[in-house]
Amino acid sequence: MKKIILLFALVIFACPSFSAFAAQKVDLDLTKLNSMMTYSSVMNILMDPDKYLGKTIKIQGLFDSAQDPDTGTDYFAVAIMDASACCAMGLDFSPKKEYNYKFPEDFPAIGSKITVVGRLEKYSEGNDIYYQLAEADIFK
Repeated sequence: MKKIILLFALVIFACPSFSAFAAQKVDLDLTKLNSMMTYSSVMNILMDPDKYLGKTIKIQGLFDSAQDPDTGTDYFAVAIMDASACCAMGLDFSPKKEYNYKFPEDFPAIGSKITVVGRLEKYSEGNDIYYQLAEADIFK
């Protein structure tokens, strides 16, 4: 029994995403909400993002990605469905640079259920301002 517990502890603390997940302070945990409340909370974040800047947010949804055809830049998001599953919205995220993830090989399949934990930050591209969960941990 002691060997099983030791092996389990080694696996959890050896895997960077699991250990970071355990240590990361979360300001807003949307994974504890039902689908309607999660969707509403994401809508609130998108409507007034400056109110949430710097907050660490944990969210669970479906993985999605898109590539800008002009620049070749890959963008990632966790998509949330509303209660009737007719509408979706999502939060963009960028994975922690230290993990050096490569797309698509190090990412889940499009539409897979994921949990993301990241800090909401503002960034700009050209004249446009965007928000994303920056330096995010991704859990499949």
